[in-house]
Amino acid sequence: MSQHATELCLLLVDDIYGELTSRAFSALICYGRLSIAGLLHYTGLTPRQVKHGLAVLIQQHLALWYASSEDAATYYEANWTSAYALLRSGKFIRIVEERLGSFAGGIVSNMLLSGHASTGDLEQSYNILPHTDSGVALDESTVLTNGHMSNGDSKSHTSGSFHSSLHTLLDRGFLSPVHGSYFRSDADNRSEAEKLVRRLKNFDDGDLKADQKHELAEAIEERLLDWKLGSNGRDDTFTVTAFEKPVKSRKRKWKGEPDLADDIGKRRRSDSQSIKVLAPSLEDEESLSSHQDTGVTLRVNYDKFVVVARNEKLVRLVEERISQAASRVYAEVLRHLEKKIEFCDPSKGENDGLSDGNNLVLGLKVSTTEISSAMAKLEDLAGGIGLADSSMINLDPIIHPKKRRRRLDTNGSQLNGETSATEEEEDSDTEQQNDDITDVDSDSDGASGDDEYKSEINVEKDGEQNQQPPTTISSLSDAKSCLFLTRQNLFLLAEHPYKFLTFIRRTNSTPESWTVNFPALAQQLRLIELENIITTRYGVEALRIVRILQEKGKLDEKAIATFALMNQKTLRSVLTTMHEAGHLDLQEVPRDNARQPARTIFLWFFDPERCRQKVLEETYKAMARCMQRAKAERETAQSIIDKASRTDVIGKEDELLGRDERTALGAWREKEERLLGEIFRLDDLVAVLRDF
Repeated sequence: MSQHATELCLLLVDDIYGELTSRAFSALICYGRLSIAGLLHYTGLTPRQVKHGLAVLIQQHLALWYASSEDAATYYEANWTSAYALLRSGKFIRIVEERLGSFAGGIVSNMLLSGHASTGDLEQSYNILPHTDSGVALDESTVLTNGHMSNGDSKSHTSGSFHSSLHTLLDRGFLSPVHGSYFRSDADNRSEAEKLVRRLKNFDDGDLKADQKHELAEAIEERLLDWKLGSNGRDDTFTVTAFEKPVKSRKRKWKGEPDLADDIGKRRRSDSQSIKVLAPSLEDEESLSSHQDTGVTLRVNYDKFVVVARNEKLVRLVEERISQAASRVYAEVLRHLEKKIEFCDPSKGENDGLSDGNNLVLGLKVSTTEISSAMAKLEDLAGGIGLADSSMINLDPIIHPKKRRRRLDTNGSQLNGETSATEEEEDSDTEQQNDDITDVDSDSDGASGDDEYKSEINVEKDGEQNQQPPTTISSLSDAKSCLFLTRQNLFLLAEHPYKFLTFIRRTNSTPESWTVNFPALAQQLRLIELENIITTRYGVEALRIVRILQEKGKLDEKAIATFALMNQKTLRSVLTTMHEAGHLDLQEVPRDNARQPARTIFLWFFDPERCRQKVLEETYKAMARCMQRAKAERETAQSIIDKASRTDVIGKEDELLGRDERTALGAWREKEERLLGEIFRLDDLVAVLRDF
């Protein structure tokens, strides 16, 4: 973890939870894994104070713990990712309120304040009324004041509406059940998974064969993914929560896995004390509330919100690069795929998405019919598509030369394929080089898709099939027009240089479908952000140099000047400035063993990963400085802020505050708003560079 990221996390914890909690968190994040004795030594606090601080940190998932079986000691370590997520609490609430309403947003707000909570505690905080047939809709509920737990004075909700909202949040993935692995670090989870798998597979602790090592590694990854998705039905290590039907789980079982139902039942609590939750449909709210146990512990799923933020970023990019109509279609595609994606995996590279077929294996695809049925407004789709009569379109530039010669000549006679031997050889060579570029009239799966479109929807006119693609929207029915426009927008997305979509051809058993190569798009998003930063700091010439180095690789100064069409004096100043900032790297290649500068070749190159790390570190530093400045500005106007926060002054500032006090209070609020707005904009940059 970097220095400035540590500083930022400490400022966030201290600002929200106070000095006692921040001192314990500071010791954990600075010194690493510690026991209670280590915390007492490094913090200088009393045992009672340390335990209070740890209780808050564990409740908010800011500290992870692990009970070692070797020395019977419990060790704690800081969870800096959850500390950084405190900065995004407002964005999480906004996303839920926009999608599910204010009542669901209030539930998420309470969960963020509580860290994790049981459904029974949530019911008591919302003063749930007995279930009635007339439930309250999500968007008809009241917003919780200041994000705190609602009390008896606020509006009460029926049991059906509360459980309906809770089930929707679970189904969308915004909330997830708390599992024992949630409180352990990745290294501890891997260690526990290996112990558990070895016991299940009856593997000895000694050396294993090659096939056994491969089987063990696959089983460990499977177990870790089950824990990450909240499926712990086969885990007899923790009993925080158990599900008869997990909300998100992997149904595939290991090869040769034994039935551990009896063995797990012996180690767990009795059936009367076990936590069991059924997952009935939303239509049966009474069944839902009757099966929901008050002891089920839930938490906010940060990973799902990162997926939503990535989709929103991609939709905005499509709107900027293509059209608003295409962005609506793309948003619908991502909405269908969002249900099947649990978390982003930034560790994957650009070629790790579709190359191994992960998207197809996991079912991350959506058909054209599903997208078309969801796009109801035709005027939203027609903005980016232009239709023209076929006689007005000249297809000669894109038709294969061999087929172009077979067309009618100027006298109306047909050449009937009479070509010379030289022309035939040229045709065969050209056809070999342009295997993928064929006549649009003969390619049913081509970019235009006209023939396939006509064969699918079977447009008929006066009892006969229309052989030409539609020239106006009014020439088709609403459903067929929607299908045509949706399909054309999908092809626009697939043909874009960024490859927003990947087309899956229709087969006899499956319709044509679309999928998204998220790792490649995430890499493209990071590259766009880096190019924007370089352009802002160093100018357009620097961007030109970076793109040349990306395409050509390592080049010397003379070659860069040739490709960039710049004089070497201007080029040398730009290269030096970027090299000092760490955005360009230089490699020295000596021509002999003397290694003299005159006999050395200096090669410039651009490393996107190194540049990304550099920009990310600078972003953490800028966010920490904004937090410190906001804290200093608040301390300057603390007396006025305290006076304005009094209950008898709120709403009567003009009467009870003087002119100078109102001016100072307004100036402080304006400064804080600007600083917080800058922090949130920088957080968007961090999400692209680190999380997507």
